Formats: sequence, structure tokens, C-alpha cells
Amino acid sequence: MSNSTSTPPHGDARDDGPPLPDPAADLGEDPAAAEAPAAQRPAPAPAADAARHRLVGVDVARGLAVLGMFVVHVGLGWSLGEAGTNPLTGLVSGRAAALFALLAGVSIALLSGGPSPATGHAKGVALWRVVIRGLIMLPLGVALTMLGTPVSVILAYYAAFFVLAVPLIDERWKVVAGTAAVLAVAGPLVSFWLRSMIEGEGALSGPVAAINAYDPLVAASGSGVVDLLVTGAYPALTWLPFVLAGLAIGRLDLRSLRVRAWLVGVGAGLAALGYGLSWVAMNAMGGRDRLEATFSASAMAEHGGYTSTAAAMAEGFNGSVPTNDWVWLLTALPHSGTPLELAGAGGAAIAVLGMCLLAEPGLRRAGYPLAAVGALALTVYVGHVLLIWVAENDLWQGTFLQWATDNLAWTVLGAALVFATAWRLTIGRGPLEWPLHKISSWVAARIP
Repeated sequence: MSNSTSTPPHGDARDDGPPLPDPAADLGEDPAAAEAPAAQRPAPAPAADAARHRLVGVDVARGLAVLGMFVVHVGLGWSLGEAGTNPLTGLVSGRAAALFALLAGVSIALLSGGPSPATGHAKGVALWRVVIRGLIMLPLGVALTMLGTPVSVILAYYAAFFVLAVPLIDERWKVVAGTAAVLAVAGPLVSFWLRSMIEGEGALSGPVAAINAYDPLVAASGSGVVDLLVTGAYPALTWLPFVLAGLAIGRLDLRSLRVRAWLVGVGAGLAALGYGLSWVAMNAMGGRDRLEATFSASAMAEHGGYTSTAAAMAEGFNGSVPTNDWVWLLTALPHSGTPLELAGAGGAAIAVLGMCLLAEPGLRRAGYPLAAVGALALTVYVGHVLLIWVAENDLWQGTFLQWATDNLAWTVLGAALVFATAWRLTIGRGPLEWPLHKISSWVAARIP
């Protein structure tokens, strides 16, 4: 993300109403006290007690990211024109995933103290909780990838994101934001250079092939360490800025109306800057014409296999741009991993988060189903991939459940909203969120 010169205001902590019914919500808790016996836990001060209340706006933003994921993965929405184009696809493609990554960083911050970072032993517990959560995500992501669905599963990449983010877990928000800004520019440039030596018969193609040959992740799912860091759908080299931007945001007082409004303004400005500069480069400065003139089918083979520059411009990529021409770095296409896309999609994600936080008082009840989906995002994510797998393999064909896969988009949406709302109202933490919390907290509290 670009590092704004403006400084966010710090308002007083405030409570906008009752939290979502999760008495064990870990947002804002003391990481060390979380595993201490109840009798040994210090009584929270009023401000600390308010901080324990779950930020519903964060859950709503995550719920919106889930809906965006449904649009991309199962075609949720409607069709327009003879081509049957879904108008929502262009709106959310690339941006929903960026919002997920940003909120992952916010969650890391909240797990480690929010605006008051944990120190001492509590910091160590928080750090290990984040690392262990990432390590749990790795085999879960690999397992989902092994199902062979069309979904580019992001969970394994979370392991890399979390491990790479923890060194900054106790830094001030300005340091983290500055690091995100530097990486948002440097990461895509380094990625472009490395991939130019990996793709085809490049100088690094041999070493990478050797690494992949011994990488158990490649053997299991086809995506290994090199993919997680450089060449995959969500490579850490270009996606870590989203996570770090979220970590910086999570260090602010997100209960302050002024901070929430500041997020909307800064996010909108970043989005306008990223997408605006790309439009100028492509249309006013001849970038599109140059890319059409230098189009290379061989270079495009590993980036969607498009037969023309126009087709690539219309659809976007799957994590990175071709390396035959540096002008590709001036695009802001979905999942292109360029500096301008990081600014545009990242800014949009920040603005959406700010708007959800501003609307939080009205969303506590009216937006409860969406917030419930956001609170159970891991469960919903895994569930929707499993439903796609069922549909892809016609497992319900000829049964009374066939209607569900014949209308997959609405099945996924309805199941997510109904299940998440009912579970949240009656039980609390999701069926996958609960063991993730318990295992990471239990192990982290016992590491010296």
C-alpha cells in the first residue's frame, strides 16, 4: 500500500452496542490471559471490557468478501446481454481476495492486542498463536487443493502470510504501514525479475524444477513453496502488502468514528490513485497499444493462455503478469500483482472496511446474517469448496439433492447465510474456528 502522509486520528474507545453472541470472542483479548485459569485472570477495566466486544464491522467486511468470493467461484449474481455477462464479476474480481488478505492482517493485530500491542510473555503467546494458525491452514489448504476444483485455494498461502508477518507484530502502525508501502512497490518488481528467470528456459528454471521435485507440497497438490512465495495465485511476494496494511490498520483505534472515516478517505484515495494511474498509462500514454504490439503467446502460456492482449485485459490474471514486457507492470488488472493493482485493490479494501465500521451500529442487527458469515468465514470457505467439488463430480446427480447442485450459486449463498446465522446464534464459534482457536491458544501458551 502507498504510505499516506496523513496521520489517522485516535478517538476515544466506544461501545456501539452488544457484541455478536460469542462470549469467547478472542478479538482484543490478552493472549496470555486467554489460557490462564479463570480465578487467575485480572478483572478487566471498563475500557478493556469494551475492547473485548467484537468489531461487527470487521465481520461484515469479511462477510462481503465471502459474497465476492461466491460471485467469482460459483457465479452468484445475474446475467446481462447475449453473452450472459455477470456485472458483479468485474466489480469483485481481485478485490474480494484483497479484502480477505487485508482482514487477515487486521485479525493478526486484534489477536495480539489491537491498538495496545501485547508485550513480554503475552507477545510471545500472541506470536505463536498466529504462527500455529498459519501452520494449521497449510495442510487444510493442501487438502482442499487436492480435490481438484477450479478454485485457487488461498488457505495454504495464509501459512506464508502469517509467518512472514509475525516479525512486525509488535511494531508501531507507521512502521508496519511503511513496510507495506515499500513492499507494494518492490515486491512486484522483484517478482517480475525472478519470474523472468524462472519461466520458459530462464536461468532459474533448473533450480526451481529441482526444488519442486523434492517439495512434498508439489507432490501432494501441485503447488509448493516456490508457488507460495513467488509464482502462485496469491504469492507472498506481492500479497504480503495487503496483510501488513491490515496489521497496521488493526493497531489503530477502530472504535473511533474519526479513524473509521479516515480509512474510507485514505482507501478511496489509494484506489483512485492506483486505478487512475493505470488508466492513464494504458490509454493516454499508449501502454495498451504497446502490449498489443509485443504480445507473445509463449509468454502468455503460463498466465491464462490468452490469445490476445484484449482478452487478457478483459479477464485479468491468476497472480502475476507475463514477463515479456515491463509495461505489464503498469496495468491494474485483477490478480495481476502489480504496484498499481495493489494500490487500487488495497485501497478499495480499506475503504470497504472503513464503511462497514462506520455503518456498524445499524448492522449489528440488520446485518447479522452477513456478520455471521464473516465470523464463520473459514467454515464457509471450506464448505463452499466442498459443495463445488460435489457439483463438479455429480455426486448428487439423480438424488433429491440434485436441485442444490443445479442451482449451485443460490445453494451456496442460502446455506452460508442460514447455517452461519443459526450456528452463531446457538453455539458461537464456528465448527472450524473453534478448534483453530483452541489448538493455537493451547499450544502457544505452553511454548517457553
